[in-house]
Amino acid sequence: MYEFNPASPTYTISDTLVAHRLHGRSRTSAELPGGYRLTLHTRERNGQMEAALAAPSPSCPARICTARISAHTPTPATARILDTVARYAPALPDARDAHPPLAAVTRLLTTGAPFQRAGEPGLFIQFGHAEAWLDGRRLSVTLEGPGNKVSLALGGPWDAPSTARLTAAVLRELTDARQLAGEVASLLKPGPWQIMCDQWHPNAALVLPADRRPDPQDPLGRRISWTFRGVQHQLRAEQPDWDFQELISVHGSAVALRITLHNRAVPRLVRKVVGDGASGPGEPGNTRTTFTPADLPAPPDFTPAPPPGEAPSLDLRVASKDERWLYGVNLGLGDWTYVLDGNTVFYGPGWYPFHEHVTRREQDPTAPLNTRDMPTGQTVPARVRISPDVEHFSWRNEYVELTPVDHRVEARLHLFAGQEHAYTLVRTVTLEIDLRAKRVLLPVRIPPALRYQAQGKGQRILDLMLAARRERRCGVKEPRAVLGPWELCTPRATAPDGASDRQACPGAQRSTSPPSPGQSRTGSRTFRRSYP
Repeated sequence: MYEFNPASPTYTISDTLVAHRLHGRSRTSAELPGGYRLTLHTRERNGQMEAALAAPSPSCPARICTARISAHTPTPATARILDTVARYAPALPDARDAHPPLAAVTRLLTTGAPFQRAGEPGLFIQFGHAEAWLDGRRLSVTLEGPGNKVSLALGGPWDAPSTARLTAAVLRELTDARQLAGEVASLLKPGPWQIMCDQWHPNAALVLPADRRPDPQDPLGRRISWTFRGVQHQLRAEQPDWDFQELISVHGSAVALRITLHNRAVPRLVRKVVGDGASGPGEPGNTRTTFTPADLPAPPDFTPAPPPGEAPSLDLRVASKDERWLYGVNLGLGDWTYVLDGNTVFYGPGWYPFHEHVTRREQDPTAPLNTRDMPTGQTVPARVRISPDVEHFSWRNEYVELTPVDHRVEARLHLFAGQEHAYTLVRTVTLEIDLRAKRVLLPVRIPPALRYQAQGKGQRILDLMLAARRERRCGVKEPRAVLGPWELCTPRATAPDGASDRQACPGAQRSTSPPSPGQSRTGSRTFRRSYP
């Protein structure tokens, strides 16, 4: 008879672990198929076990992983974890040790919810009652309750895809996440569906369509929705202690069926619209619908901390979540610029060019029962509103408020974050415009998908302020070059000395004619006015 020679070292790893624990050895070494070598070491009987796995290399076996496994971890799970390490080992194990950046691992994770903790290094991944910690070459997974814990020290040039797959495999093996999916598969006959483990919790399983492509004859998914309804009735009759959740799409049909254990606290999934960033580097782009737990932690932010001189000095804010606006717009970063929008201001001294009168209330001599505002001869920096120069009174979320501080200006923007049904998703942020250093500073916690948009709009705000300062140096009393085309014919405020300057700085005069009703032009583009 032919001798059975397994292609995977799983069987040899399992036999070695069983022999090591059964005979109570302190040290065991074994040669695995493919040239791998496994060394087990236990300091005390029924205590923590240390395992060293070496991969074949041209010079000598190179250590690719050192594992510390608690005594409560089941032997089959330990064997599968070590086999996973061997399968995802680097191609050149004898190369210099390297570990991938955590941001790249986060993007490739398919199991658990990644997050960060304040004051603690590394990346945390929550998967039900299991929590993984990844920092450098160290991967540690801890379970609540029984006290199972596995700690892996990776050696060799591990890349981001291998590290992400290894992290997901360790989480699934320790939590036995495939058990519920296997029970569901055993109760259902083959049909137009597939059963998979849940991404967020080990005590949940998903029933998905076998074909991910939409049916041309059923674009709304009514057929598969009725199919899932029949599957739910069948499983509910077989297992009354299971809970079911239909994942409903934006068209009102079920796209998946989620099954959870009734006696386990498994958070329900909620529908969420996210951006895919397909429009460019950091741009929000198109949106897609996904389902995430209701208590999903905030995603990690691996943006490097700016140098001390580059950090914003103002208390910049970022909204915790997106707002839904009914009449929002997506302007994009085209060839438009910011202009003053309906502000009665004039030029004054200081870093900030826009000023307004300081007034006092006094009795009106022509109407003794009324009062009026009278200028005191002093001016102060004024808060103004600016808008894109391509349309008048129709931008809503594209308006920007500028609040002067000293040589710094705080800009409040509403950034476009995506589309959800008929609503526009908007994220409110504040930027710091430093007129002395001529730079724009962003909040540290701004989402990476909005950083490119915020930087582009912040630079255009700085260009507007610098253009106003150049016009002021020409002796102009009132803003003219930084006005929109629709404001050029509107009477402006008078300066403190009573003079009203209608002549703009040479070279800065706008030649754009006022827009016709319903339209405005910028370059060769024409924009239709959309009223809220």
